Amino acid sequence: MLPYMSDTESTKGPEGTAPQGPDGAPDSPQHPAPPLAAPQAAPPAEPAALAPEPSLPPAAPTDAPPPPPSAYAAAPAYAPQPTEQTRLLHPGAPQGAPHMAAPGDATAWQPQGPPVPPMYRPGAPAAPRGGGRGKLVAGALALALIAGGAGGVAGWFLGEGNSGTTVVESVSMDAGNGMTYTEIVDKIGPSVVTIVTDSAEGSGVVYSEDGYIVTNNHVVDGAQAVEVRFSDGSTSDASIVATDSTQDLAVIQVSDTDGLKPITFGDSDAIQVGDAAVAIGSPLGLEGTVTTGIVSALDRSMTVAGEEGQGPGQSSSQTLTGLLQTDAAINSGNSGGALVDGNGDLIGINTAIATTDSGSIGLGFAIPSNTVQSVVEQLIENGSVEQGYLGVSVADTDGNGAMVLGVEPGSPAETAGLQEGDIITAIDGATVTTASEVVAAVQGQASGTEIAITYTRDEEQAETTATLAAS
Repeated sequence: MLPYMSDTESTKGPEGTAPQGPDGAPDSPQHPAPPLAAPQAAPPAEPAALAPEPSLPPAAPTDAPPPPPSAYAAAPAYAPQPTEQTRLLHPGAPQGAPHMAAPGDATAWQPQGPPVPPMYRPGAPAAPRGGGRGKLVAGALALALIAGGAGGVAGWFLGEGNSGTTVVESVSMDAGNGMTYTEIVDKIGPSVVTIVTDSAEGSGVVYSEDGYIVTNNHVVDGAQAVEVRFSDGSTSDASIVATDSTQDLAVIQVSDTDGLKPITFGDSDAIQVGDAAVAIGSPLGLEGTVTTGIVSALDRSMTVAGEEGQGPGQSSSQTLTGLLQTDAAINSGNSGGALVDGNGDLIGINTAIATTDSGSIGLGFAIPSNTVQSVVEQLIENGSVEQGYLGVSVADTDGNGAMVLGVEPGSPAETAGLQEGDIITAIDGATVTTASEVVAAVQGQASGTEIAITYTRDEEQAETTATLAAS
């Protein structure tokens, strides 16, 4: 998993909320001021410069509630500048490590930000929907007070951490489709929830009136208890229905289904670069936070690096494919939350960010809504997701394909005649330039699908077909 954000980082507040400058761009991350000189006392003494505040190492797991974590260190498929550290909300194979075309193991996902009271609407919170978890909520409240005292949060929703009040900025700008941002928030707000487990916090969206809620696998991975908080302040216990670590999706179900408002799904295949994008979730535990931007790119494949030993059931490798990229600010705690279009329809589930130590840098990634629907339906009906399996390990080359590092005995790849050292350059006629693109092409197919593989061997081009097996 990626390294956790230190307490000193978390006090800076979430990055990248509503535009701050005249040009609509978010303010740049703040840098520490130079050390201050201590005032002189009488009799005069040598002024002593105050040492800069030391940076804190990642906190080791304890029995106490965890501090607000950061995103995981990672490298997107397009390599960042060497001087810029990248981190993501979830893990995967370290940069340069082989990518498996077969789905990976269950992965380690960082706990999200500390919980705070909901900040959607003024007024006292409604009564809990279910019995709740008194012990967990009490611990969450202690963390909320610390987070609430850390400073204000700039953006659409402002307020004291434990006041229960909300200030909604009046914005007349529209999102390009006739709806104002305020109208979009009014539409989707009741459909976005905060998810609190015994070791993590994230976001989720209401999928159906019978209590199904969608979130990221890394939000609930290894959880022994799950609680859902709604925008009106009510809560309900939830159970984990099924998870899919390969796509980083999970379905949970609340015990009280009264008044649930399912989110409206949009068609992610119809999204174009430049379309409006609105993210809503609980970054750093600040529930109901809304940020805006555009869809920056489509079909991103991300290799995400992680760390071992972060918690039960967690591992350190994962590859995510077919992602939407957005510059709407996403931070730790947004995981599992909604990315919607200018009509307020869901186009993605927020999953990962690339960031420096200062927070969001406008590189957020979401699982497309069409993928979400397909996976969730299988999880609800079957309890698992069937995906294609080729049986090769591959690695990046010089941008001209993916090199086969190994072939599993008895796999579809072996049957198709692939060998170690082959360079895969295309699948079903579509050029592949990286290992992640090979992974995307394979994982996007069901078992039994026949795919055409173009490759080079000894500088000679060849083609073969493989029938994918079930993962």
